[in-house]
Amino acid sequence: MAEHRAIAFGELLSTFRTHCGLSQRRLAEYLGVHRNTIGSWERGEYLPQSKALVLELARRLHLEEHEKRQLLEASLTALSPSFVVPLLRNPFFTGREQILQTLHTQLATDERAGGLSHACALSGLGGMGKTQVALEYAYRYALCYSAVFWLTAETVESLVSSFVRIAERLGLSGRDDQEQQMVAAVQHWLFIHKGWLLICDNVEELDLLHRFLPASREGAILLTTRAQTVGTLAVGIELLPMVQQEGMRLLLCRAKVLPAEASLEQVQQFGQRLPAEYAAAEELIREMGGLPLALDQAAAYIEETGCSFLSYLQCYQHHRSQLLGRRGALGSDHPASIMMTLQLSCQQVAARHPAALDLLRFCAFLAPDSIPQELLEQGACHLGPVLGPVAADPLQLDQVIATLRHFSLLQRHPPTGTLSLHRLVQTVLRDEMSEQERAQWIRRVMAALNAAFPGVKSERWRQGEQLVPHVLACANAIPDSTDDQNLAEVLRKAADALRERAQYLLAQPLYERALHMYEAIVGSQHPAVALVLTNLAWLCYEQGNYQQAERFVTQALRMYEETLGPQHLDVTSALNGLAVLSEAQGKYEQAERLYERALRIREEVLGPEHPEVALLLNNMASLCQKRGNYEQAERLYERALRILEEAWGPHHPRVALPLCNLADLYSEKSNYEQAKHLYQRSLSIWEEAWGPFHPRVALSLTGLAHLYVKEGEEERAEALFKQALSIREQVQGSEHPEVARVLNGLANLRLLQGNYEQAEALYQRTLHIREERLGPQHPEMGQTLHELALLRQKQCTLSEAIALAQRALAIRAQVLGERHPKTVATRTLCAQMLQSRVCAGEEGAIASQSPAAASPAADDPLHEFLVACCERHPRACCPSRDLWQAYQRWAKERQERFPLSRRAFTRHLQLQGIRAARTKRARLWQGITLRSTRS
Repeated sequence: MAEHRAIAFGELLSTFRTHCGLSQRRLAEYLGVHRNTIGSWERGEYLPQSKALVLELARRLHLEEHEKRQLLEASLTALSPSFVVPLLRNPFFTGREQILQTLHTQLATDERAGGLSHACALSGLGGMGKTQVALEYAYRYALCYSAVFWLTAETVESLVSSFVRIAERLGLSGRDDQEQQMVAAVQHWLFIHKGWLLICDNVEELDLLHRFLPASREGAILLTTRAQTVGTLAVGIELLPMVQQEGMRLLLCRAKVLPAEASLEQVQQFGQRLPAEYAAAEELIREMGGLPLALDQAAAYIEETGCSFLSYLQCYQHHRSQLLGRRGALGSDHPASIMMTLQLSCQQVAARHPAALDLLRFCAFLAPDSIPQELLEQGACHLGPVLGPVAADPLQLDQVIATLRHFSLLQRHPPTGTLSLHRLVQTVLRDEMSEQERAQWIRRVMAALNAAFPGVKSERWRQGEQLVPHVLACANAIPDSTDDQNLAEVLRKAADALRERAQYLLAQPLYERALHMYEAIVGSQHPAVALVLTNLAWLCYEQGNYQQAERFVTQALRMYEETLGPQHLDVTSALNGLAVLSEAQGKYEQAERLYERALRIREEVLGPEHPEVALLLNNMASLCQKRGNYEQAERLYERALRILEEAWGPHHPRVALPLCNLADLYSEKSNYEQAKHLYQRSLSIWEEAWGPFHPRVALSLTGLAHLYVKEGEEERAEALFKQALSIREQVQGSEHPEVARVLNGLANLRLLQGNYEQAEALYQRTLHIREERLGPQHPEMGQTLHELALLRQKQCTLSEAIALAQRALAIRAQVLGERHPKTVATRTLCAQMLQSRVCAGEEGAIASQSPAAASPAADDPLHEFLVACCERHPRACCPSRDLWQAYQRWAKERQERFPLSRRAFTRHLQLQGIRAARTKRARLWQGITLRSTRS
């Protein structure tokens, strides 16, 4: 049968205008458009952009009702055989003007580019109106393209069906042609023609689409998809929820409170006339998050029942599920009408395979997307007598999934090993269950989640991340009074995973809920309670709340020792936590005792090569580094790194911490190339594991920034400091001690650049954070005071510089010891500045300060080396490498506990007045020689 073709809009408009006796110019004046616009419409070059404009045309032409409807339908129906769009234009479409314009800018064919393909992917949440935007674009800009084709791109079948429809419309199909021949015919048509628009609606699998697109694309492609990223296939454009103004117009027009063509002014007038109704409509838009599909459903209900917005809002707040599942009799394509079909589908599924319905019930209490199939396999023994044996048998499970896919009740995603189902399917299933059935399935789901959930230190740590959304979804359906230990356990595991992800605000309530449940189930002194307290302590530590963290972990340590004994393995988790907190607060001797006790227990119970031993070794190495024992720190880092790499592989996130720490040590020892390699390796691991906005990423960035400062790459250093600071402030807050660490580095950079005003502000902010969060005697306070003293020295405010340096010296001497390199550096600075005051004639002030500090022999770490190995002479010189190697040999022979780094060695030589020089072949020190090679 030949397809009926509607009368073209332009032809119809010309007929009506002529009958009315109006010229194109007069009609254009009535409409307020250019006279050429009428001619373009009548020649079919393009269509009016809105239904309102078509209705205004009908009014000006004095059309009868049937004529008006005829004109309107002509503007909404197929434009030509090359316009294959199976959906009618939506008369209630509103807003989205910026998106439509952006799409057209991106998609419009550039003839200078030879007609090559332009592709856009319109992405967003389900119900966001992606299909409606694509549909409106197709009608609005149809005549800008040589052809417009619509593909339903969910499945192979829907794609093939779409290609067949296009082939038939283009006359490319023969009576006996197979579907694949029709697909190939359409692909060939696209290959040899230019300037077409191909709309691929609801793309679920991008790889699938590649199989159907023509090999050479000389048109425009518009995708709609839930996927946020589409790779190189297209330019992604995210469709956001409707803003309040757009949502209000859709709600009022769709509910028929205002006409479909209502203007913004009419919407405002409604608000002035009925302020309570307008306010209720605003609240509805907020409740539904500006989701067009939800707004349409609410408006359809209001239209059918004649209720007010206020009464609908009140009903919605008490009967959300029922209203979201109800569609009025006037609509047939709304998701609510699907819900009525779901009940029959579920009955049919149960008749075919009882385990299929149980699988749906299991999924009903999880998040709807990305349900790991491993969850079924690993939790099979908890899934009941019907589903359990099926979940444990891959072949049977395939058959059950095939049954559900037959009714489109479940989607399977082989590339990710996940399943998904529609939220409305979940709603129907939960509502149909009795209270007893719901409780039974919640227990089964929690037991399966607990069985499948790995620890954060496990090599399967990524699986835990995948399970977190499902734990949260199920936990939200359970009252706090539930006495299921599986729930408490899996809440704690999910909180651990969130904490590792630096999602602290999400982790804290889960820890607290798990803690209360454990206390109610097993008592307040049980080791399970101690474990939650220990992990809560880590959470507080990572948030910079050290005092609260110490209270939690001390309480946990007491519980462990009283219930399990002081030598139990579990005690070491609290010992390690308390040691880390002691180290963070500058209590180094206490931290050392705690680490050593924990290490003895772990090595005895687990053996010296266990990953848990390695994690302790890394922490002990960090303490050694802070105390200036660099050789021991290096040995411990290397041992920890070797154990972790052998146990978990070189790319596990836990491996990255000793990598980064070892890089810090190499940087401090001026081994810059090796340090840079380790920093970049740790950065790569953490970015891959946690994403670019994690505090661990900031740790590597800060280390790299310090390294670039030392290498003189100030611009790169500044960029990394700022990136690290942004991460720290966003994730951990602007007053966190780690924020102060980045600020201090940035202040040092500003000091080096001579920007004293900015350096001052950064140092002062650093001091404020450290004094408030760490206390006035913390070694990191000594660092900032030392560097602020350097700033004052450069600003020529010597008295204040000396006071700051002496305060820093007192802190460092007390906490780090008299011979620590940092203490020596600060003592040397004091001596240097006091000497400067002597030269300035301020002997009296010096005498009142600190006589001991002015003694160069006592304060100069090079004094003994210079006396033992060197001679000073104005005409002498020594290659810098020879002098440095001589110092290294001397320090090793004397077993110096705190040998200088090469950078510090250079600085102290300069303080002695020894000048650096260089020839074409070597760097030299002038005025000094080694005793055996005096020139």
